[in-house]
Amino acid sequence: MNSAYSQQHVIADKDNTRPEITAQVATPAKITYFSAIQRNGYNDIQWTALSEQDTRRYIVEYSIDGINYQTAGEKLVVNGTYDLKHYTRDTGTFLYRIRMEKKDGRFYNSNLFLMEGSDIPPVKIYPTIVEGNIVNAIIDFPVERINVTSANGQQVFAKELGEVSGTIRVNIPSSLNKGMYLMTFYGNGWKTTSKFIIAR
Repeated sequence: MNSAYSQQHVIADKDNTRPEITAQVATPAKITYFSAIQRNGYNDIQWTALSEQDTRRYIVEYSIDGINYQTAGEKLVVNGTYDLKHYTRDTGTFLYRIRMEKKDGRFYNSNLFLMEGSDIPPVKIYPTIVEGNIVNAIIDFPVERINVTSANGQQVFAKELGEVSGTIRVNIPSSLNKGMYLMTFYGNGWKTTSKFIIAR
């Protein structure tokens, strides 16, 4: 599904040290599609899964900070295609994950999924036309690192942040030429990219 923030997407093979996420490789159920779209009074959660023979149920969990999770609802395994309404009046951006219970009682978490169709992106930057060396970022979810690339895809700047959130200042190298650049913020299992222009 298309999103107003179509540059936001899940990093399928991102380096991830959380064992409960990488353990999904060893589970019979594999999430092949996930979508979370904001509707009037609820978020419409849809997903599909393969190889469910040893899976009992799915528990959809959500987070507003990428650390603490609450239950949005659950579905018993049926036919590989699922739809769940997460009723909430919170119009902010959520991270979702699917907690899978196997028939032997063990649990495994899926990768993290960033909600689409939200009015609020997980990271906002300003100014987008930069005349000095500073770009400000308002971060809703913990960010691990930043990469800045030129319009042709060449990395020109990178910085490790160590899971920071809130408002931060990013010092852009003064050696960068005028032109358009992409600033990508990496969280745990997700990323979002914003454009900015150096005009100095």
